[in-house]
Amino acid sequence: MDSAASDAELLEAFRAGDVKAFEALVRRYQRPVLAIARRFARDPDDAEDLAQRAFINASLRASGWRGGSFKSWLFRIVVNLAKNHLRDTARFDRDVEAHEEAAPVEATAEARIASAQRSRALREAVARLPKRQREVLLLRIDGDIPFAEIAQTLGITETNAKVNFHHAVQKLKAWLSA
Repeated sequence: MDSAASDAELLEAFRAGDVKAFEALVRRYQRPVLAIARRFARDPDDAEDLAQRAFINASLRASGWRGGSFKSWLFRIVVNLAKNHLRDTARFDRDVEAHEEAAPVEATAEARIASAQRSRALREAVARLPKRQREVLLLRIDGDIPFAEIAQTLGITETNAKVNFHHAVQKLKAWLSA
């Protein structure tokens, strides 16, 4: 299937039996879906599992897609899976230091420690945000989703998405500058 095809065209082709069309959708969205899953799950293996389950669910529910933005529909699936995962495992309450990315080899020990401390402080601050603000922030930053699609994904108004994002950013600035 042509990579320039729209999401709707690819999904319709998949619904008609073209498996390659859904593979194109997976390639198109696997990075943002995995980024969203990582923000919720923290554990890399859990995040990959959530992303994979999101695509499996989307493929199984393709017949139920009624139009609109496939991207928003897919992101809603991954967010719902991730929220269920959080509820079941309480991941945000767990220390995630063991999963920090390694600093470049040439960085000094002091620079690596400072970087790890900043990363941990940011993750902890994001985890402290109210649930809705955290969801909007992560979808906007990790998913690079416009506010209109965030609103559709979370079932809120666009204004509400913008207000939640604004409040989240202001709280993070205040907490991290202290």
